[in-house]
Amino acid sequence: MALMNVVDKHTQWLMDLAQGICGAFRDAGINYRMVGGMAVYFHLDTRDPLAARITPGVDFAIERRDLARVAEAVRPLGLEHTLANGLDVLAGPVAGRVRTVSHLIFSREKVDPVTSNRSRISQSQP
Repeated sequence: MALMNVVDKHTQWLMDLAQGICGAFRDAGINYRMVGGMAVYFHLDTRDPLAARITPGVDFAIERRDLARVAEAVRPLGLEHTLANGLDVLAGPVAGRVRTVSHLIFSREKVDPVTSNRSRISQSQP
């Protein structure tokens, strides 16, 4: 029973986090897409709820040119843009500690898995 309370609290926290970030992006006029595990969770939950699994955060694809606006939009939520292991993330207080709550993926960019160098994908490529 106690385990279900922990799972329920985490699920509610993730839903609130997703709703807060999406609302902040929408209010700031930032184009975004939810990606990663939470996007899969929302997709599966409507089709096969027993297959849906919770993840530790909510990830977003944004345009690099919107990064400063993203940082400003989420600040009222207690989140800050920072780098973690060379990756752009949003971090904020969780259970008394500052933790990464969202990874930011940049639309139309790819990352070399060996060097971690980023490069723009030309507009003509899908």
